[in-house]
Amino acid sequence: MSQSAPISPAPLAIRGAVERGWAAFAHCPWVLMGFTLLSGGANLLAQLLYRYESGLVISLLGQPDPISIVLAAMAWILYVLTGLWLVVGLLRGAQLALHRRRPQLGELIRVDGRAMLRCFGTVLLILVVLAVIVRLAQASSWLLTLIQPLLAPLPLLAGWAVVVYFSADQILSLPLTVIGGLGPLGAFRRGRAATDPHWLHALGLTLVLLGMVLAGFLVLLAGLVVALPVAACTLTAAYQQLFEPGDPSGISVP
Repeated sequence: MSQSAPISPAPLAIRGAVERGWAAFAHCPWVLMGFTLLSGGANLLAQLLYRYESGLVISLLGQPDPISIVLAAMAWILYVLTGLWLVVGLLRGAQLALHRRRPQLGELIRVDGRAMLRCFGTVLLILVVLAVIVRLAQASSWLLTLIQPLLAPLPLLAGWAVVVYFSADQILSLPLTVIGGLGPLGAFRRGRAATDPHWLHALGLTLVLLGMVLAGFLVLLAGLVVALPVAACTLTAAYQQLFEPGDPSGISVP
């Protein structure tokens, strides 16, 4: 895949991204929902297995149980892998649907190890940066508690404001990684360069995507089978607005 470059300084058109995302989902809903059900179900089973085994790490005799420790570690690894599989497959399906193609289930199921590895690195980088921001805010608050307790909440508020800013700023990191083929640092820099000038639009897109996923949760989790593909298609449509497609009709298809 070729590395993406911003093609327009124009801000994100959130409504246009939502409309194109929904149209892409409606173009092949059963395939996208089927893959979401398959990969999401595997992810949920891995999560349940991890919770069960982690509760058995300490045996009834109060000693660590090696078997439960190994099984809990394997379940956690499986949980991460199935989560990455879900993200990569949905973005690939959204890419094909926006290209006006009907993806086959086999295309989405196919494991792309390199894309999953890049996706993992990008998510890990974002989580590390967020953790550093929160820790710095907590440390600053602790120091202010020693000097002036009334000012202690200010660093925490500032830290959470930076977290919100950074989260919206990196909203396009995953499609840049999976579709654009960029590594974690490249996606981090390119995403920030594209969205930072129009951060409020990026925040609006972030809230819209969160609203879609939350709406899926509210429908007894079954709604996620629809909400996650629609959110992936919307995010990919937003990516297309700011980055050069490989074809005038849509995103390049490998």
